[in-house]
Amino acid sequence: MTTTVLVPVDRSSQSIAGLVYALVSFPDATVTALHVLDSQYDAYAEVGSPESHDEQVQRAGERILDRAAEVATDHGRSIETVLESGIPHRTIVEYTVEHDINHVVMGSHGESPIVRPFLGHVSEAVVRRTPVSTTIVPESRTELQKRDLPGRVLVPVDGSEQSLAALEYATSRFSDARITIFHAVALPFEYERDTVDGTYLDQVVDNLSSRGDAILDAAEQSVDDDDVVVETNLEFGDPSRCIVDYAGDNEFDQIIMGSHGRSLPTRIITGSVAETVSRRSTIPTTLVRGRANGSS
Repeated sequence: MTTTVLVPVDRSSQSIAGLVYALVSFPDATVTALHVLDSQYDAYAEVGSPESHDEQVQRAGERILDRAAEVATDHGRSIETVLESGIPHRTIVEYTVEHDINHVVMGSHGESPIVRPFLGHVSEAVVRRTPVSTTIVPESRTELQKRDLPGRVLVPVDGSEQSLAALEYATSRFSDARITIFHAVALPFEYERDTVDGTYLDQVVDNLSSRGDAILDAAEQSVDDDDVVVETNLEFGDPSRCIVDYAGDNEFDQIIMGSHGRSLPTRIITGSVAETVSRRSTIPTTLVRGRANGSS
């Protein structure tokens, strides 16, 4: 089970949305809000302040964590707050490892580029380097709170163990959600699916469709909880684009997918595609590492 969740926070609404997501999605976990002081930059500097630069940075970091604690109180929860100094993405990953964190939740956009974003490129670095499952929240707190989480959950699969681990995570963590198992068929030619009807490429499409249907059937059969109702859907196109577009067009509330998939020759939907989805998705996206019953 997921017992410890780390939420890096800054002054952005997206980082607070990440905290809200963690509080709602992990009601029984210990949640820690972490702010990393990056004293190389003047994001917190106040003109005319009698305090030194370091004192201003320290005080601003404390205010950010106080705000995080207030948000938790608003949700009937208490959280741990930690203030660290260092390079943000390195500090987040190191803290995750050193404190046996099970899951990381963070906003995908931080403060404006004028003051150097704490989250944004940092979130991408954390996704690539952290050894645990990660949820990226690209929405503001206001936008996220319009969702009735867990809501509708899209789980892309490719037949790999990691994609099945994501499905296991989704069905065990969010057993009351509306879950759709999704497979994107990447065609080995540039034509649209409908334009090859009646041509020699028809057989290629049929073979890939049959393989995709088999992947969806196997994934559906792997769900061992009779109380969990899942749907399946197959689409044609570039996997990362298909996943993002399908989730947006059909008003899903979150995406859950494996962080690594099959080798490149088998057209993975997880791995680099998972990173692309987490970067482009407009809804919370969880990348699952490892296989455990509902854990990260």
